[in-house]
Amino acid sequence: MKTKRMNGISVVLLSAVLLAACGAKTSITKEEAAPSKEPVTIKIAARVASLTDEEVKNYITDPVKKKYPYITVERIDNSQKGQSLEELVAAGTVPDMVLEAPLNLSALKLLGIDFNMDEMIKSAKMDLGRIQPEYLESIKVGTFSDYLSALPIYNNGFALFYNKDLFDKFGVSYPKDNMSWEDVRKLGEKLSRTDNGVAYVGLHPENLYRAAYQVSLPFLDTVNDKAVFQTQGWKDLFELWYQLYRQPDGGVIPKTIGAISGFQKGQVAMVPAYTDLLQTLNKTKELNWDLVTYPQNPSAPGVGQRVDSFNLAITGTSKNKDAALRVIEVVLSEEVQTAMSRNGRVSVLKDRGVQDQYGQAISDYQNKNVVALTKLKLAVVKPFKYAFPQNPASLINEAFTNVLYNGKDINTALREADEKMNKAIQDIVKK
Repeated sequence: MKTKRMNGISVVLLSAVLLAACGAKTSITKEEAAPSKEPVTIKIAARVASLTDEEVKNYITDPVKKKYPYITVERIDNSQKGQSLEELVAAGTVPDMVLEAPLNLSALKLLGIDFNMDEMIKSAKMDLGRIQPEYLESIKVGTFSDYLSALPIYNNGFALFYNKDLFDKFGVSYPKDNMSWEDVRKLGEKLSRTDNGVAYVGLHPENLYRAAYQVSLPFLDTVNDKAVFQTQGWKDLFELWYQLYRQPDGGVIPKTIGAISGFQKGQVAMVPAYTDLLQTLNKTKELNWDLVTYPQNPSAPGVGQRVDSFNLAITGTSKNKDAALRVIEVVLSEEVQTAMSRNGRVSVLKDRGVQDQYGQAISDYQNKNVVALTKLKLAVVKPFKYAFPQNPASLINEAFTNVLYNGKDINTALREADEKMNKAIQDIVKK
C-alpha cells in the first residue's frame, strides 16, 4: 500500500480554503452530543490506497451497520480529481470524517476543519488505555495540539525481510528477532560477494531518513524555526549508515542496486521494509522469503520504526459527530481489530492476543514470521511543521548520497543540508 504523503498544505491554497472553512466549528454542544437514532449517513474521505473498497466494507460499513443500523457509511475517494480534501472544503462539501497519517492531520487544522475530540471521547467513556500510547502521542505531535483530533485504526509495521535461498546458497545462518544494526551488518558481510558474475548484497539498509525516524531524531527546531542537521545525533547516524552501505571489497552498494527491487530480483539478501512489501511478495511466488524484527539502534533499544498509522478524524463542520464517533468506536472494537490483524493490517491495540493473530487469515503468510511486524516498540513521529518544496526526508537523503557517491565529507554534507533547510524555512515564513 504505497501512499504519497504530504506534510502540510501550500500557503497559496491555504488562503483560499480558509475562507471557505471560516465557519467550521471546533467544539460540540450538549445538543449535538446527545445520541440520535435518526437515519444518518457518515461520509469518510479516504484514499483507496489507504483502505480498499473491500476493507471499507469489512471493517467499517458492515460492522457499523450491524451495531448501529441507523448509520450508513459512505467513502469519498479523495485521491480522485476534484475530491481532494482542499477541493472538498473549497466546494463546501466537507466530509464528516477524514482518514489520514499523523503528519497529514495538520492539514485539517490549516483548513479550519479540525475538531477537538477529547470531550466527546470522555463523554462516550471510550477506553483509550486499550490503544498503544505512541499512536495517540503522534497525533498530538503531528498536529501541534494538546488534544486529540483523530484516533488511530491501523498501522504499517516494519521488519527485516530476508531471502532464505541466498542464505542457503552461501551457507549462512538466517537472521533472528531482536538483532541490532551491527548484528545484521556483520551477517550481511558474509553474503556480499560476486558469484558467477552476479553481484550480491548481503544487506541494503534502505533510506537514511528511516534511521532518523527510528531514534526520533528531529529535522528542525520547531520552536526557533531552524534546521538541526549539524548535531552529534545526525553525525552518528550518517556514520552508522555509511558503514551499513560499505561492502567487503571497500566500496559501497552500487546505485544500480535498489533496496526493494534488488530484493525482489534475488540480488539483495536482507532489506528493512514495511507491510506494503508483503503484498508484493505474495505475487512473487518464486522468492523464498521470511522476516524478523526490524534491526535496532542501541540509542533506542527495543524500538523498531516510527508510528506509521492511519487515523480517523471527525471534522469540525460535521453535523453528525456523535454518529461519527460511533463509527470509530466500532472500528476500534476487539472484533474488528482482530479481523484487521488477521488480514494483514497491524492493530493499534495493546492486546497481544490481537497482535499475535497478525496475518493468520492469509494463506501465503503461513509458516512465516509475520508477527515480527508487531513486536517492537514504536518511535513517535517528529513533525516537519511546514509544507516544504523539498521534503526534508528527501533533502537529508540527498546529503547522504553526496557522502556515499560523491566523496563529500559528513560535516560538509550536514552543513549544506542545514543551509538548504534554513533557506526553505525563511522562504515559507516570509510568505
